[in-house]
Amino acid sequence: MSLAEKKQAIIDQYGEWTNHNMHLGDGLYTIASDPTPSEPKLRRMTQVVMDHFGGSVEGLRVLDLACLEGMYGLELARQGASVVGIEGREANLAKARFVRDVWGLNNIEFFQDDVRNLSSEKYGTFDVVFCLGIYYHLDAPDVFKFMDQVASVCTRLAIVDTHVSFTAEEQHHYNGLEIWGRNYHEFDAEMSQQEREKILWASLDNPKSFWLTRPSLFNLMGQVGFTSVYECHQPLVQKFVEMRRANLNDRATFVAVKGQSVQLRSSALSNNTPGSLWTEAV
Repeated sequence: MSLAEKKQAIIDQYGEWTNHNMHLGDGLYTIASDPTPSEPKLRRMTQVVMDHFGGSVEGLRVLDLACLEGMYGLELARQGASVVGIEGREANLAKARFVRDVWGLNNIEFFQDDVRNLSSEKYGTFDVVFCLGIYYHLDAPDVFKFMDQVASVCTRLAIVDTHVSFTAEEQHHYNGLEIWGRNYHEFDAEMSQQEREKILWASLDNPKSFWLTRPSLFNLMGQVGFTSVYECHQPLVQKFVEMRRANLNDRATFVAVKGQSVQLRSSALSNNTPGSLWTEAV
């Protein structure tokens, strides 16, 4: 069976690739031979990791949460990292494993699991954690606990690509922290499990999700142990620029570092006081 025939067999059973465009070889791509919106995001995430670790990921452990069709983890595996991908839907995993096998990679594993089951006891710890396009699919209170789980398995760098809320419409509390945001509709609650599984870009089982405001997201990241958080604008992702121009700048890439809290020497007045919290712009 030719490579094209093997790809078609995957499509016949699981459907077309929905987002991750990868070159399988011999001019054959998972989606198209022309550029797609997936490449700029892949470049952004890979560049951030490479820049942070001095241009090499050799010997690093990387976790790709809700990995969809596996592109980000597969790229880092090809760059030399040891990668674990977790995905809830078998259709996505079948496509990711197909590409892995075509490329002959033995340094990436894929597991079917709910990301809310994440723990260091189950999967170990990781130098890099990708949390791309999943955080805004979780509902309260899972969405708060999940950031804690990400921090618990991350030893250095977490990249969180997510939607945020412009408005502070609803308040929750998590470990003494006030968290604001708004609800987002995922799917109709009366849909069957079989129908839900066909919606490859929605939550697994919660009919609504909770989008945090930027201030609440930053406060939560700080509380769970990330010592610095940055918003990435370069490399450019054109879709994000178009959203900004339309005043819909509710999607961003946040780079969170797990470090040690600095003890100042020039002025130690604040060394033993808790850090300030962001306040909501209401």
